[in-house]
Amino acid sequence: MKQETAVMEQAMSLRTGAYWMPFTHNRYFKKNPRSRILARAEGAYYTTVEGKRLFDCVSGMWCCPLGHGHPKIAEAVARQVKELDYSPAFQMGHPKIFSLAERIVQLAPAGMGQVFFTNSGSEAVDTALKIAVAYHRMKGEAARTRLIGRERAYHGVGIGGISVGGIAPNRKMFAPLLLQ
Repeated sequence: MKQETAVMEQAMSLRTGAYWMPFTHNRYFKKNPRSRILARAEGAYYTTVEGKRLFDCVSGMWCCPLGHGHPKIAEAVARQVKELDYSPAFQMGHPKIFSLAERIVQLAPAGMGQVFFTNSGSEAVDTALKIAVAYHRMKGEAARTRLIGRERAYHGVGIGGISVGGIAPNRKMFAPLLLQ
């Protein structure tokens, strides 16, 4: 509990605005942050610094489908970090990335024979849009630049994702920069 108190005190002292939380009403958070400071997670639950358990109904924003702190995942991550924590994808690669790409291609529908890895959903959407635009330009169809999205859909925080996203307030501030 002492550690949780220390974490809470630190978080409360940082209420000056250094951390700008995405998609959060920061003013509201700063008025009453106690219930929103997370101390840890296990399985499908977060625990706040006050000890309250919260069900993680969005899977850590869609990146923890097997829950938080899964022992087998933690062990695999620890092994990999000890072997090689990072390898740039530009001009280099680690054998495991090639192996994973092969496994994904085997699971994918016919005709999908290559994999492009990204670090987030936002980056994946922006990359997919760039690949689509480049594809049509290479085919001599440079005029094909219209992008289609869904109403009320979230497609990330990058310019491409905001462009095709269907959440109007997200587009409002960036209209001059957005793709057509």
